[in-house]
Parts: sequence; structure tokens; C-alpha cells
Amino acid sequence: MSVILLLFILIIPAFAEELDAIEVKADKELSDFNLGSSDSLNEQDLQRNHSTLISDSISSLNGVTPSQNGGPGGRVTYFIRGTEARHVSFTIDSLRINDTSNTDRQFDSAFLSSAFLKDLTLYKGPQAVLFGSDAMGGLIDMETRKGENAPETRLSINGGSFGTFDSSLSHDWKTQKNQGTLTWSSMRTDGLSRLNKKRFNATERDGADMTQLTSSSQHRWADSWQTDFLFSFLRGNNELDGFTTDSANEESRNDQYMVQQKTGYDIDAHSAVSLRTGLSRHQRLIKTESVGKELYDGDLIQSEFLHNYERGSFHLLSGFASEQETFENRNLDKVANLHSLFLQSGFQKNGFKTQLGVRIENHSRYGNFQTGAAGIGYTKGSETLSLQYSQGFKAPSLYQLYGPDIFGFPVGNEDLVPERNYAYELRWLHDSDNLKTEISLFQNRLANLITYSNQGYLNQGKFTAQGVEARVDWIFDNLRFRPSLMHQDFKDEEAKILRRPLNQYGLEVAYFPKESLEVFTKIKFFDSRIDIDENGNHVKLNEFETLDLGMRLTSGRDIYGVQLLNLLNRDYEELYGYSVMPRSVFFHYGRVFKD
Repeated sequence: MSVILLLFILIIPAFAEELDAIEVKADKELSDFNLGSSDSLNEQDLQRNHSTLISDSISSLNGVTPSQNGGPGGRVTYFIRGTEARHVSFTIDSLRINDTSNTDRQFDSAFLSSAFLKDLTLYKGPQAVLFGSDAMGGLIDMETRKGENAPETRLSINGGSFGTFDSSLSHDWKTQKNQGTLTWSSMRTDGLSRLNKKRFNATERDGADMTQLTSSSQHRWADSWQTDFLFSFLRGNNELDGFTTDSANEESRNDQYMVQQKTGYDIDAHSAVSLRTGLSRHQRLIKTESVGKELYDGDLIQSEFLHNYERGSFHLLSGFASEQETFENRNLDKVANLHSLFLQSGFQKNGFKTQLGVRIENHSRYGNFQTGAAGIGYTKGSETLSLQYSQGFKAPSLYQLYGPDIFGFPVGNEDLVPERNYAYELRWLHDSDNLKTEISLFQNRLANLITYSNQGYLNQGKFTAQGVEARVDWIFDNLRFRPSLMHQDFKDEEAKILRRPLNQYGLEVAYFPKESLEVFTKIKFFDSRIDIDENGNHVKLNEFETLDLGMRLTSGRDIYGVQLLNLLNRDYEELYGYSVMPRSVFFHYGRVFKD
């Protein structure tokens, strides 16, 4: 496959037509190559939620199945198209932020704030060609604000049920050649019991708090030179119950560091290069009655060189990436290196769009292997039909490879091999002025899945997840309707598929009686799902639906809002034994200051 792709890349530029000069940047813009389904949230969408925490925004995306360990501050993960929660990669300005201090390199979004973000996009299906390991089931790509609204200062205050209060203050600044955004966010809550009452009669509240400081900026040294800087520090604290009792008095502190620079140089009207270096660090301090204090430290050091070439209908993005993953606690200190070469091409003419890509990996333990992607689409008027094939992989985490034995039971397994996904998607899209409709048929064929048993971690899982997603965005006068559905089923599974319902539906209705006022409602339905109880037995969690209502009023530079969540007060479970938010109310006030 790689030989065919290289021939394609070498031949196509000779046939590409010459067009007027355009501005070219060396960025990994997936929208330039992705022919599969995606879903986006802009600044206004992110600001509509009752909290600045990003988890609520991600949970609203079509096709996402959220899973939270209790109320605010509890661990939040997401399932996409039947794949495991650990198969989702998270990036901020292309910096991968998956948690290497975690047992399987999942990212926990429980504390991350959205106050500094410009937009968020979910790309469904493997995105390994451009983003490598972890993007096996999907990618959640976030882009920061960099002074686009300068000179401006924003204040946001939210508060409500269970003693919850969160706020943010951000400032957009700009000079002749430099601009950026500085953001401070905080949250605290008395919370609710992490364990639910109906399973464990748990009533003791588990509080949480968060503080985050972020700076994102860009600096143009000359007409062709630009450097972007990102720095962020986040500290989240939450109380933990034990697995069957709410009086364990256990605590967790999560520190997250993000540092990155990206320098780009525009060679000419058709090509540009960039060099990006960054660090994503996670430090997790767990205090339990059985073990005492335990510190888990994980680093993901990243370097990437990109070359972007555009001429006429042809687009080629190539690059080299290097990553170093570390995991350290009192029983383990390990390092793994991953070096990658990738090529991604796109061609678009007369309504046709094609893409081909390949990524060649060299892992310090597994040697060389590769992944690829190919797609073709055709657009005529407001209709688009596309077919996408992509491969994904996830290298085992250092804990899965080398984790020490626990109470005499084995954990780590140095013979593990990377998990794989072979994905297909057929998509139809209608996009006109007031109506957008999308239907996608998908299939994910997963192999070498890593599971844990009394023999430690093993490659013993496989299954096929397939189904259909559909959504509509219809604007009619001063009304907006957004119905959505996802149906999925599983075959060839070697074990029970946990925590993923076969069906889920949603409906958002927004009413704008005038330009400054929005009244909206959100309804979600989730089918039953299978989970595991405290004794290791499979249990069925009941289907449920939630109903939220909200209002948002803009008056000059002031914004007022109120939201009622879980209005029907459904006592449901996303995870066996864990609480969810009961009926609650939250208020919002925001103000924009212009210099």
C-alpha cells in the first residue's frame, strides 16, 4: 500500500493545474483531508452550557456516549462508534494530551475548562495517519483562542445546585505583531456522593475543585515567520468513595501541564514548513486507606516537523514526528519511544475529492509497522456522497507492559502488541441554507484488544462494531431543530461489550423570539447497557432519558442564563453503582469588557 501511495504522491503534482497564489500554512487541518463524519462546537456553542467544564460540551456531540464516575470532578470518558473509551485521542493545538500516568493512556476531561477555547471538533473513526497512536476510534481536536477578539475581556460566573460555583476571566490582547489570550478558570462544588444510593445507600457528598491558568499566543517575527506559544497548568482535586462504601475518605489530586511552541515559515505561495515541540505532563496523587499516598507521573514529550505543499487541485502534507512516553511511580520507571514518518495527500477537482495517506511507525519495542487511509467523495450542488477507509492503532501503555504484580496477581505483559482498528464509513450529506442532513453507515473491526484478567493484561479481544448515525440541523424562521440518532450493534465479540447502548437518540429545539433571547430544550434517550458489578457479574443497566431546559438573554455587554438539568429527575446509571446529576438548576452571568 505504501508503494502505491508514494507513486501517487510523485505523479499527481505533474497534472495539478496552476492557480493564483494562496496563503499556505504548515498545519494539520484534518478538514482538508477527512471525508468521514465530524461534529463541531464553536465559541458560542461552548458558552451555552451551564458550566465552563468541557465534559458537558463533548457529551452533547452526536454519536458520543459519555460515562462519568459520579458527579462533578468524577472521571469522564467517552465511547465513539462502539470503540473503547481509551481509543479516543485528545489534542489542543495539535498537542496530544492523553494521560500517560493512566493505566491505559485515557484522557480524563473531568476538570478541563473550555473558557480558553475557540472551537472543538470531533472526528469519528481512526485518525492515525496524522495523529498516530490513541486516535484509534476518534479524535477530539481543540483549538485555543489567540487574541482574535482583542481588545476584549470576558467574565463568566456560573452557580447552582450542590454548592457548585465556577467562574472564568479571560483577556484578549493584541499589538502590531503579537496577540494572545490569557485565561483563568476555577470551579468548586460540594458535590454529591460518588456512589449512588440505590446500590450502596451512599449519601456522603464528595466535593471537588479545579483551578486552571492558560496562555495562548502568536508572534509574527517577519512576514514569513510566526511562532505560537501555549502554556497551561490545571489542578483538580476530588474526594473518592470506595467501591462499595461512601465513607472511605479517599482523595485524588490531578495536575496537568501543557507547554508547546510551534514555529512556521512560509517558503512561497505554495509551500510552508513548521516545527512543533511540546510537553504534556500528568501527575496524579491518590490517597487511599489501603495504600496511603501514591504518586503517578506521566510525560508525553512531542516533536514534529511538517511540510505543506499546495498547487492547484493537489495538496500534500508530509512530516516526521517523535514521541517519548514516560511512566513513573514508586514501583515503576519506564520509557518508550515512537518515531513516525507520514504522508497525506488530497486531490479535488470538478466536485470529486480524494485522499490517500500512510504513516510508518518505529516503536522502541515493536519495530516498524504502518497504518493507512483512503477516501473518495463527490459533491454536486448541496449533495455530497463519500466513502472513507482508515486504519488505527494504539500502542500498549507502559503500565500495561510493565505494571508490577498486585497482591500476587500479574499485571504487566511485555508480549503485548498494538491494538488495531480497520474502519469503513459511507456518508451522505445534504447542506443547504437552512437545512443540513447527514447519514453515515459505519463499521469498526477491532483486533488485538487488550483486556485484563487474573493472568494480567492480554491481547485476547476482538469484535466488530457497526451501525448508522443520522442528524438533522433545520432552521425555520425563529426555530432550530436538531434531531439525531445512533444505532449500533456488535458481532464476533469474544466478551460482553460493556457500557455501550445499542441505541441513543437526541433532540435539541431552540426558539429565538428575538435576536437577543434564546430558549432551548435538550432531550436524550439511551438504551439499556451491560456493566459489571462489585462481584464481577454482568448486570443490565436500565434505559433512561433526560430532559434539560434553558434560557439565555443578551443585553448589551451582559449575558444572563438559567438551565434546569434532568428536569424529570431520572435516577439512572451510566456506570454501575455511580451517581449521576439529579434534578438541578444553574445560573449564569457573563460580561464582555471592551478596551
